[in-house]
Amino acid sequence: MTSDTESVAGETRNVHLAPRRWALAVAVLAILFSGVMHGLLDGRWDDQDDLTRVGARISEIPKRIGDWELIADQGLSDQEQQILQCYGSFARTYANPATGEQVTALLLYGPRGPMAVHRPEICYGGGGYSISTPRVAETVRVDGQENQLWKVQLKQSHEADASMEVWYGFSDGGNWNAAKYPRVWLTDQLYKVQVSGRPATGGGQSPVQQFVEELLPIVKERALRDS
Repeated sequence: MTSDTESVAGETRNVHLAPRRWALAVAVLAILFSGVMHGLLDGRWDDQDDLTRVGARISEIPKRIGDWELIADQGLSDQEQQILQCYGSFARTYANPATGEQVTALLLYGPRGPMAVHRPEICYGGGGYSISTPRVAETVRVDGQENQLWKVQLKQSHEADASMEVWYGFSDGGNWNAAKYPRVWLTDQLYKVQVSGRPATGGGQSPVQQFVEELLPIVKERALRDS
């Protein structure tokens, strides 16, 4: 027969173990939730073949866009592809023969996690650039509809004024958006567009803005899937 003392001791042990079991259960649930969220963000459970077919539409963007002509098609490096996990992409340089201006254009389609976290303000920082003018949302009209991209101007440490302007934004297949928190967008995949070049001099539109206004209607027509 179990003594009263043994019963009390057993109950005491159970009382002490209960918080530990609860903490362990919470930790396990947190790990499972983290794994599920990471899987959703990096698109690991999506139909990869279908996503690749959608991403392949990006290659249909022409070599000539308005007055701009393709002069270099760099593509993504193996390291960049591994980081961004794109289903489709291009990294190109276009030039306007009439003005001599050049812009670098990046168009990506992939899981929203990698698409969202690599902002140009951070990426260009590794190349010695810092923010000259904080980002602002700019409106670009495509087929009568308003789209918004972020515009930010950057400079290097030895420069007094900005020497680079970058426009970038995100889309789920619909209009482009200057999203503050694209990582929590309610979609599994995102498009990202990014165009960089020289800021405007003497007023008027910058080369980047001119190119963006030519590019977005073509991207909408040839590359974007339905949202």
